Amino acid sequence: MDKHTNEKTFELESNTEYICTCTCSESFLENATLSAHKKRILSTVAITENYLRDRRIPELIRFLLSKVLAQEPDKPVLYLEKLLDDCMLFRAGVGPAPVLFEDRHLEAVVRSFDPGHRGWLTAGQIRRLYATLGLLIKEELPDSTPCETVINNVKEAQENELFDLLLVGLNRNSSDDVSRY
Repeated sequence: MDKHTNEKTFELESNTEYICTCTCSESFLENATLSAHKKRILSTVAITENYLRDRRIPELIRFLLSKVLAQEPDKPVLYLEKLLDDCMLFRAGVGPAPVLFEDRHLEAVVRSFDPGHRGWLTAGQIRRLYATLGLLIKEELPDSTPCETVINNVKEAQENELFDLLLVGLNRNSSDDVSRY
């Protein structure tokens, strides 16, 4: 916050990865100036983007919309209300995880990655499986893993991702009270 103008200012983080680079000459960049109004707008946009990203709001909305589209409820608002209640119960360790993919879906996807019915998947297949489901792999993968183990790991990864998503935005004091189980 700038003390003199009472405006929030935005500074780029030093570890930011940029998608593109400016190829303008240095002399052009030195002469480029932004009006106070444009700086204020850009600052507001940056603050908003940071807020949404830090709290993973787009991911939460994507999860909620995916559940609505998968279930196609007659009353989507009531469905969303119940889904959010189920999410909070899961976060509190009281209810089951309202995950996007049910067990039967995960089993079918894993079977599709094992068309030869060998009963195991390679590390590359598991990486593609996780990418297909939109999940992160957090541990080192062995050369081959039995399909049952893969299914259990995917179920756990899906629940952990949802749990992490639901914990974002809680202040540090209240997150200490929230336990996984």
